[in-house]
Amino acid sequence: MAVVTPGRYSGTNFAAIDGKGRIAVPSQFRNNVPLNADGQRVLWVGFHEKLPCLVAYGQDQYDRLSDEIERDRDTALTRNLDFDEDEAFKKRFSYTEAYTLDDSGRFLPNFTARDRVGEAGATAFVGSGRRFEIWWLPTLAECAEADPVLRRLAGAWEETKGKARK
Repeated sequence: MAVVTPGRYSGTNFAAIDGKGRIAVPSQFRNNVPLNADGQRVLWVGFHEKLPCLVAYGQDQYDRLSDEIERDRDTALTRNLDFDEDEAFKKRFSYTEAYTLDDSGRFLPNFTARDRVGEAGATAFVGSGRRFEIWWLPTLAECAEADPVLRRLAGAWEETKGKARK
């Protein structure tokens, strides 16, 4: 039985991109995305700051990140410093979008997110505390900054794709 801890993500899992381009979030991550007032799981997905992958988190983390920007603004005002709140929000959220997961825990990435996950193949989900990373396996296999074990697993998938299991 999986431990459900809303807003906390750990572990690693893999999921195929289905024929319609949807990605099914593995239950160990999906179950930790907090429910909203309507009983839905809203997943915020955006670009990683440094790595060629996506990051995803629930509304709780989105609210926390928004609050940080507002605190930074207040701190700057108190210290009589310049602070461009619009630029801070743009930097943090310009490639971020909210997706409501369907009953099977899937979402269909938009055109922008496809830049990082492609339209076919498989993805790796990597928990990292308050958020998790979503990697397209061909990109992960070639990323020098990625975890070597994950790179090896992604490379093994790349070598066996399209071949029937025996």
